[in-house]
Amino acid sequence: MNTAVIVNPVSGNRKSLRILTKVIEWCSDQGIEFKLYTTQKSGDGIRLGRIARLDGYERVVVIGGDGTINEVVQSILGYNIVLGVLPSGSGNDFYKMLGNDNGGLDNAMRTAFLAKAHEIDVGVANGTPFVNAVGLGFDAQVATIASQSNLKGRWRYISAVFGVLRSFTPYAIDIELEQVKLSEKVTLVCIGNGRSCGGGFHLTPQAKFDDGLFDVCLISDMSKLRIFRFLPRAIKGTHIRLQGVRIYRSRKIVVHSANGFPVHIDGNVLPDPFDKLEITFDRRRLKVAVAEKAPKRNGQIDESENK
Repeated sequence: MNTAVIVNPVSGNRKSLRILTKVIEWCSDQGIEFKLYTTQKSGDGIRLGRIARLDGYERVVVIGGDGTINEVVQSILGYNIVLGVLPSGSGNDFYKMLGNDNGGLDNAMRTAFLAKAHEIDVGVANGTPFVNAVGLGFDAQVATIASQSNLKGRWRYISAVFGVLRSFTPYAIDIELEQVKLSEKVTLVCIGNGRSCGGGFHLTPQAKFDDGLFDVCLISDMSKLRIFRFLPRAIKGTHIRLQGVRIYRSRKIVVHSANGFPVHIDGNVLPDPFDKLEITFDRRRLKVAVAEKAPKRNGQIDESENK
């Protein structure tokens, strides 16, 4: 299968470039040829994904984080193209959901370049596709600060949490799901196609990529002290048992707010607040390379179930 590789050279404090060196060596040993595309700025993933598609590549391997993956997906969604992922971002929540994170880099490369594809759901938030999660409120503010941090992994997001806590105020919203309508002040709302966001905060711990439903985590207005106590539980996904936390499932979500609210889509923070956010499923499904016999943990994909 002819393959393109799209690399974000600054992803993960340039971890992506170290991975690329290994990829070049491994592909040479395996006799795999590929064409390399390199992003230079935000939005290049969309442009380069489109070029790779028009150049006729049947598989596109992304070396980058969730944001770069999101951009590439926007260009290949709905086409007969397989997405492979080699994670080098600060969170890598999408990659973890696939169940490909066993066996180290060699296994990751073998999966990205050679494995069969599994079709997953894709959401659309105000016209922008997403594969993992959309967050508004506290979640989006944390993503904003985390995007400016030099820290790595989950610590980038934990540090950002403390930055947001200093001045955070809840958001008054109206939210419409298929079975319920609510009007209240909230700390955050996370719409999960995947289980985690923010580098491992399992806000929607039972979400599945292929069940045709979004998991919606709504956390009511709570004190800063309670938010602080809530964090360890959110990492483990046990926060869903706490008072003030509710989980819904819906195929469509509409959120309104007179005063606006910040939003992130797959970790990419949108520049301006929204007064309305509408989330639906895209009828097109995404083909993603998944390791054979990937273990099934907390709702992640089990390739043995593929047909």
